[in-house]
Amino acid sequence: MRSLYFDCGMGAAGDMLTAALLELHHDPEDFINRFNQCGIPGVVMCAEKSVKCGISGTHIKMMLDGVEEHTH
Repeated sequence: MRSLYFDCGMGAAGDMLTAALLELHHDPEDFINRFNQCGIPGVVMCAEKSVKCGISGTHIKMMLDGVEEHTH
């Protein structure tokens, strides 16, 4: 059995947590397609590869009616 432990003492951003878990999935594109077919009105998830400060990962974008939420 494998275990995955989250230490969220400072919280966890939903998009970052989703991206990290998606990297562990054996078929990330299938997961995203199935999520987008759930029928949540106006909501679309997409993933894109990202590199920041030499570290590569996945950036998750959740869009509502074609608009991504931005921090203020």
